Amino acid sequence: MKKILTLLVNPFERIAGVKALLWGLLSIIIGSVVSYFTGWHYHGMLHFGPALNNEAWCYVAERLTVWLLPATVFLIGGLILSKSKIRLIDVYGTTAFAQIPLFIGTLSSLIFDVETVGTAKVVNIVELALFSLLIIIFVVFNIVWMYNAFKVSCNVKGVALRLFFIAAFIGCDILSRHVISFYYTL
Repeated sequence: MKKILTLLVNPFERIAGVKALLWGLLSIIIGSVVSYFTGWHYHGMLHFGPALNNEAWCYVAERLTVWLLPATVFLIGGLILSKSKIRLIDVYGTTAFAQIPLFIGTLSSLIFDVETVGTAKVVNIVELALFSLLIIIFVVFNIVWMYNAFKVSCNVKGVALRLFFIAAFIGCDILSRHVISFYYTL
């Protein structure tokens, strides 16, 4: 049971590189398709909801931004903070794989009417609470997996790991919101 829990928290002890990248890309692609049909937009790394641009390319661009922006920042941080050789495929692969919890969260939008969740139209408080709880769980897993993706792929440890990750994650969330808001003007 301890092995399963360890792998659930840090799957990157077993998966990285091309395999992680392919699984991550599959979740990004399928998640983009599901988002297109449900109207589930990613406004940033931690922000979801309706948006003005419902063209298919916008859903894909949102997902790519939420993946590539932190992956690139993690790569730069790893090159600065680590004495190890950093492989692009590991950083981008593990960071893509870390998007899988968000993909699962997107699948929950097939169960719940995400267009009315968060609006005055919602009358079923139990449904809203359940949906919110699921999203919180998937976001927490995404953050934990992003942390472990950076830690494992860049071999960064200690205070430097924690401080850089916190600053990078918050910074990437803010920057991704600005980048993605630009997509809605196109």
